[in-house]
Amino acid sequence: MRATLFRLYFQGPLKELPRAPTLLGHLLWWYRYAHGRKALEELLARPLPFRLSSVFPEGWLPRPKLPPIQVEETERRKALKNLKLLTLETFARLVEKGEEALLEAPELEGKAPPEPTRLRRSRVGIDRATGAARRGILFTEELLFPDPKTPYALYLLGDPPFDLKAALAFVGEMGYGGKASVGLGRFRVEGPFPAELPEAQAPTAYTTLAPGPLEGALYYELEAYQGRLGGGYVGAKPFKRPHLRTREGSLYREVPTPLALDVTPLEPPEEGVRVYELLQVFPLGVRV
Repeated sequence: MRATLFRLYFQGPLKELPRAPTLLGHLLWWYRYAHGRKALEELLARPLPFRLSSVFPEGWLPRPKLPPIQVEETERRKALKNLKLLTLETFARLVEKGEEALLEAPELEGKAPPEPTRLRRSRVGIDRATGAARRGILFTEELLFPDPKTPYALYLLGDPPFDLKAALAFVGEMGYGGKASVGLGRFRVEGPFPAELPEAQAPTAYTTLAPGPLEGALYYELEAYQGRLGGGYVGAKPFKRPHLRTREGSLYREVPTPLALDVTPLEPPEEGVRVYELLQVFPLGVRV
């Protein structure tokens, strides 16, 4: 499949690697800041003409949730179970031949994707009334510290009706995800570049590079998700309504229609405002 690649280089720690629905939300807030609320409403009045993947180390993709094969050897079975990301070459063989392709994969012999360093950072609590440190409140948080020289891949299908690189650069300067106000989630972006993603020649199902809706899922991994309000609503009640979605690598018999899921909190950030989470599958064909 032909796609477009953007390379992200992280300039500091972050809570998790960017995932498609949250990153799309950041980009749409940028669109509102750059073009105004009316322009955003017009953009969202029709289906978006593009899809984003989640972000992965370049050259690696999430393992599709195909029916597992039976392996008697305990250590080999455990190694198979622990494979989460695959090289493009192994992915290409897997989507054609099934899980048997993993038995001779270099990932099974120890080849692994670049892993961000995981570290704990101590912080003091802040008194919201005074803005100063609150006495007696000290907590730690686990953060990811990617190597700033390691490229991470974001894939694009379709043609956004705006300059996606400029939008990504804005998000990279402001910071992706939680705790951006204290310096987390900063990155620089390169691209766009043409990319060829592997998929089966005669697919009977589709794996996704982004979280997707439950409807139509064939083999899947579920996750419960409760996102935070962002952009201009950061100061409101922080959490959206929780929901279930599929994780990257889940399989669908057909590519589902994008789902705008209503996750408006019980107390909306503004009167009459509705909050939505857009779940769009980023499909690659596989044979099941």
